[in-house]
This record gives sequence, structure tokens and C-alpha cells, in this order.
Amino acid sequence: MSSVTRRALRVYAALNELHPGQQDVLDALLPFFEPILEKMNGRFFDPRLLALGVRKLYRWRFTTDIADILTPRLLRAGYLKEITRRGADVAYLVQFESKNGVDDGIDRIIKDIIDDFESFSPRLSDLLHYKRSREELTDILIRFLVSLDAYNPATFSAEVARLKLDTEDTRILAELEEGGEPLPNDDRYMAARFVQHICEKRIDAVPILARLASIGLLTEVVEDFVRPINLEQNVSLTVAVDAPLALDFLGCSGTILKEDVRIIFDSLKKIGCALVVYPITCDEIRKNLLAMLALPEPIRHGYTHQAILKREVTLAYVQAVASDPQRALERAGITVLPIDLKQRPDTHRYFTDEQYEDFFSSITWVRDVAPREHDATSLALTMRLRTGRHNSDIFRTGYIFVTRNPAFVRNSRKYCLENRLLYETQENAVIHQRELATVAWLRTGLGAERIPRGQLLAACDRVLQVRNEVRDAVAVRLRDFTPEKAEEFEILIGDHRSLRRLADQTLNNENVVTPDNAEALLEAMRQATIAEEKKVFEERLAEEQDRHKRIHEARAAENNQLRADAAALASERDAALQAARAVRASREESIRSVATWTSSTIKTIDLIGTSAIIVIAACAILNYFTGWLAPFRIWSAGVGGLLGAFALFHGVMNALERPKPGLASALNWLSRKLLARRLSNAQLAEFVNLDKVEIKNGRIKISESAFK
Repeated sequence: MSSVTRRALRVYAALNELHPGQQDVLDALLPFFEPILEKMNGRFFDPRLLALGVRKLYRWRFTTDIADILTPRLLRAGYLKEITRRGADVAYLVQFESKNGVDDGIDRIIKDIIDDFESFSPRLSDLLHYKRSREELTDILIRFLVSLDAYNPATFSAEVARLKLDTEDTRILAELEEGGEPLPNDDRYMAARFVQHICEKRIDAVPILARLASIGLLTEVVEDFVRPINLEQNVSLTVAVDAPLALDFLGCSGTILKEDVRIIFDSLKKIGCALVVYPITCDEIRKNLLAMLALPEPIRHGYTHQAILKREVTLAYVQAVASDPQRALERAGITVLPIDLKQRPDTHRYFTDEQYEDFFSSITWVRDVAPREHDATSLALTMRLRTGRHNSDIFRTGYIFVTRNPAFVRNSRKYCLENRLLYETQENAVIHQRELATVAWLRTGLGAERIPRGQLLAACDRVLQVRNEVRDAVAVRLRDFTPEKAEEFEILIGDHRSLRRLADQTLNNENVVTPDNAEALLEAMRQATIAEEKKVFEERLAEEQDRHKRIHEARAAENNQLRADAAALASERDAALQAARAVRASREESIRSVATWTSSTIKTIDLIGTSAIIVIAACAILNYFTGWLAPFRIWSAGVGGLLGAFALFHGVMNALERPKPGLASALNWLSRKLLARRLSNAQLAEFVNLDKVEIKNGRIKISESAFK
């Protein structure tokens, strides 16, 4: 296990022990400096040499100022011994004692992750024989995490040459075991793919990787730990955004980079920061997008093209942004600040036109004139807008320009320092996204892992971008030896799945492409598309089957419920019918009782009437033969008159051949009236149709049809 790995795990364990809200983590970072201190053992401590050693060993942006800040901590930790030389001048002697122990807890966790890494690496490529031991895989992963945004060797060599180190200093640097070499491309690619895999498959391991990745970030903002740190509440800072970051924010570079940038920008906006772009940045966005869209699709490259292939952004959206970047940015919440080099002449003294031309001529990291003008203009405008209000606290500088170009950051600061536009302790006008992300993480209360995790995924995504050299190498081999398949290759590189398989098979290294394996790479790309389509089809089929199963189960459950409901309803209906029948039977019984009672009454009346008629008839016969009743006036005038009238009525009705009402008719009429009144009094009249009630001689007979 290398010194980087051992010390990274020790620092991780120390950071893990910090309590929430405990901001001073510098003491936990001290083990990282042990390899350099070990080489300096017994010599006077030189902060400049420590800074160079850290930059060589870890590729961190570590300055002499940071080394000076750490000196008291190294003294307290026992790495240095204070001595006095030449009167009151204080110097420090390095006294190093090895402390290589690793916490068992984190060691077990890392071993578990390396188990996954060991099984993952052979699966990624079946073309290359990527074989690393467990210790090598551990070192690769840890070094990748703690040095995600490393300097390149050329930059470090130039820095060493500029400082003109003596023989002893050069010897110390040469003895550092990592030798200053960054991870080889294939190891970086493999580590990035594994981290991406872990973030998708093992959520429990993500905080561990993010914490390790944050170690390198922490060293770059040492000043924020030295000053008392409070969560920012309300600041007045305007952040001017570079073109690539603006495209990330708009989503033109893909989902991962968009989320990474938006987390940073959203957190800054919450504490009052304003986000702007300069008009010249809008012009650069337009030119870059139009230049990419103007190329034939097989030779397009860059984050936006990859995002289109992955269907993370539509071509129509990119075209809309290219046609009007200002409108797209303002809709997303970034204002275009209407300013150019000719405006605000009162601020020109803070960065003169002569200084603009001088800085423009010093730009060597890009050849085209337009990007050089953009970078020079961005620095000039930001320095002018600051109006000399420079500060060591980034939130009190008024204006900053954030970029992802480390050369722009480094050379702009160098220029401002050399021309005395800034002091060493003051923040540069141009800062790297990485530094802004870390400061935002520390100073806006985003939580312990959120920013590092976003940085981790974004850094992996950049490492995993398919290199044009790999694509071109395969195209050349196919055109030279199997030209008939070159057209198929051009079609396949329009699919992000094929491109990802190409990068996986070659580990993004064009040197492994040969005439012998070019066709195998083409076949792997073809299979990637087929496998992906097959996987998508199988997933859709499984989803469809699962959906049909759920529908079937839901319908079965619904049918069972309907049957249960129907049975319940039938039971309720039967009960209701029985209750209704019982009520009806009771009601009919009551009606029949009323009818029987009425019939009984009419029978009595019939008996009385019949008896009266018989008596009158007997009296009439007796009077006819004896004349006994003639003297009685009531007989002659009353009964006799009635009998005469009755006889006359019957004679007339006989002559007319009409029916003659008698006692039976009278009884029937009376019976019907009496029945209706009694049913009404009993509130039963509505349940009987009286027209269907049969009445004969006053006797009532109610059939079933008479009931309602």
C-alpha cells in the first residue's frame, strides 16, 4: 500500500471523527505531508519545498502561503522543532517520526469496496487484459479520488524550473515515491468507471468515496479554515460565469454536469449571490455551439454532442440555445450584464487598455483569437467591476469570474500579482469551479457530502468522455483494411452506447487499437447497441408482463369483490323482499280485516232491511183483506204513498226495459262507501284499487289483483 493510500485512509478516519459543526479540519490533513517531511528530516523547514512536494506527490494546487499557514500546526503536532538562529530570527527543524497506522474500521470498508473493484475490472473489457493486484487497485482508487483535478507533469516541471531549486531540494523531490507521475490513462478511466458504477449500484459506499474525494478539495481552501468560519447569510457577490459552465447550467452538457453546477449556483443564490454572464460570453456560447452543429455528425465531439447522443438533451434545444443564448440564460436565472471594454471609463484605471493588450499577448493556452479575446476581456471586466475592492474572502470581493480552465486561473493570478494589481493574500478575479464548489460547500451549509459527491460524479464524467483519438484510430484502421465496414462504424458512433463500449474496450487509449482488433471493436460496438436494445426490450417486456399481471390480479380482485358485493346485495335484497312480503302480508291482512268488518256491518243492515220489507208486505196483505190499517193516516198517506210510488217506478222502468235498483244495489253502494272510509281512516286506501274490489249483495270479496 503506497504512502498516498495509507495517509488518505488515516485522514479519512480523522475527518470521520469530527463532530458536525466542527470546522477546523487542518490537523486531520497533516498526515498527508509526512512523505515530504520524512525526506526533509534533520533539515531546516522550507515551506516552499513542502508546497512543491505536495504538488508533485498529490497534484494538489498547494501554495507556499498554505504551507506557511500550516507551520504552527506542524509544530504543535511534533513534526517541527523551533530553534533560533541569528538573533531573534525563528527557524524550524524537521523531526519526523513515522505514523503509518491505518484505522481498522476504514480499512475494512475499503477492502469491501476493493472486492467490488477487483470483480468489476475484468468485466469492463474483454479485449484488453487489465490485471492489477488488490494493492494496486487500492492505490489507483485512492489516488484517483484524492487528486481528481490534478496538475499535469508539464505544469509541475515548469514550476520547478522557475523556482531554480538547489541540488539538495531537487534530490528531496526526486526521492518522493510517487515520482510525480499522474495515474496512467487506463487506470484513471477504470477508476472513473468503477466510481460511476458504485454510485449507481451501492448507495452505502458513495459517502465514503465522496469523503475521500473531499480531502483534495479541503487543502485548496486552507485559508477558509484559518479564518473563523460562519455560515454566510446575506452577501453581495456577483458571479460571472464562463461559457462552458453556462452550458453546463443550461443542461447542454448532460445531466451529471448540470446537477453539479446547479447545486453550486443554487446554494450561492440562496445567500444573495447574483449570477451573470458577459455579452462576450454569450457570443462564445453561440460560436461554439454553431461550430459543433456545423460539423458532420460522425466527427462532432464534446460534452454537448455526447449529451445529444445520450438523449439527455435534444438537438432542437441546443439549436435554440445557439440561436439566442441570452434568452436561454435569462430563463434559467442567469442575467446577461450589458457591459464591454468601452463602457464605464471611470473603472478603466483598475485594469487599463494597455494591461488588457499585455495580458492578451500572454495567453498561450489557446490558439484562436476569439477565445483569447474572451479570456482577456473577462479578466479586464471583472477587475474593473471590482473597482479595487479586493479581499482575502471570496464573498467580499464584489465580483468574481468562475471558469473550469486551470490555465486561465493560474496565469491570470500570476499576471495580476506581477503587475501589483493584487496582493498574495487576496482572492483572484478568476477562480476555478472546483474552488468555488468547495467554498460553497463549506460556507453555505450544504451538508457534509453534497458538493463533494457532485464534484466526484462530474469529474468521473469528464474522465469518461470518449477521446477523439480513440474514435479516429478505429476509423483509420477500418478504412485501411475493411473499408466496407467504415460506414457502419460511422453510424454506430452516433449512438452513445456504442461509444461507451468502445471506450470501455480500449480504456480510452488509442494506442491499443490495431488492425487486428479493429473489427472486434466494431463488433463490440454493434453488440453494445444490440445488448442495450435487448435489455430495453426485455425490461419493457417484463414491465408489460408485470403490468398485465397487476391488471389481471386487480381485475380478479375486482371480480371477487363484485361477487362478494353481489352476494351481499342479494342477501340484502332477499331480506328486503322478505321484509316487504311480511309488510305486504300484514297490510293485506289488515285490509281483509277491514273488508270483513264492513261486510259484517252491511250484513246486519241487509237483515234489518229485509225484515222491514217483509213486515210492510205482511201489513199490506192484511190490510188488503181486512182493511184494518185503512183508518190509520200514517199507513194510508205514508206507507201507501211510498208503495204506490215504488210500484209506479217499477212500472216505468219495466216499460223502458231498464235495470231496476233495489235493496241489493243499495247495499253494494253503501258497502263500497263504508269500505273506502274505513280504509282511509286506517291509512290503507292507497294500497287497494277499489275499482277491482268485488261487492255482491253488500258482501266484499277482495282478490289478489285488487292489491297494489
